[in-house]
Amino acid sequence: MPPSVINDVYFDRIIIAICNGWALNEIVEQLDKMGVPESKIVYSYDPATFRYCETALDEFFIIPKVEYDIPFKKNAVTPRLECKGETSKARDRREREGFFENFCQGDGLDIGCGGDPVVSGVSGWDILNGDAQYLRGIEDETFDFVYSSHCLEHMRDVRVALCNWFRVVRPGGFLIICVPDRDLFEKKKTLPSRWNGDHKHFFLLGKAEEPDTLDILEEIENSIASYKIIYAKECKEGHTITEPLKQSDGEYQIEIVVQKTV
Repeated sequence: MPPSVINDVYFDRIIIAICNGWALNEIVEQLDKMGVPESKIVYSYDPATFRYCETALDEFFIIPKVEYDIPFKKNAVTPRLECKGETSKARDRREREGFFENFCQGDGLDIGCGGDPVVSGVSGWDILNGDAQYLRGIEDETFDFVYSSHCLEHMRDVRVALCNWFRVVRPGGFLIICVPDRDLFEKKKTLPSRWNGDHKHFFLLGKAEEPDTLDILEEIENSIASYKIIYAKECKEGHTITEPLKQSDGEYQIEIVVQKTV
């Protein structure tokens, strides 16, 4: 099979590092229009694979981020196998712990889910719907639970995001927050992130550290009121890679469940 052609340049293989699962369909459609056979395309959710790969890439393209603002509607997220990420990693552990029956019942919102929803039937807010800090268009106390996995570190203002995410939770419901643990994931103390250039903060559980690391518990305390923390814990099931220049495997996150009491 002849090599693929993009902009009159021939390549034997095209590698795409995906940070936002929502864009995958658009990327695939565009490559198809360019005549690129699917067999020539490799996807990865690990940009570091290319940074530290033994063979240098011939060319490297950054696709500009497109701003969308599609009005939010309650629609069940369609899972996509190619978008499995941190939520899927935690599924077996959560099933053992009774996570889904205890905290993910009723009407739910998954913020930043891409194609990897926490449970079937959950609605999703993603980059297509606008700035997740504000959840514009969603009324107060709309959902029984709100879940966000590895999204808060992308928010410019963590406290504004937490305030609005909690705002749309019904009394008695739950806000579930998962963020990368700095020492398990980043394995460094200051920005930029080795693994995702869009990360704006690092997080630890119970400790803040200048200039870039926030204490997630402190951020919650200073963002919302009338709440009870059901639990806050470090999750590292399957985590074995501790080398600083290799991306971690398994879980490497802080998981917090907050209940709205009023």
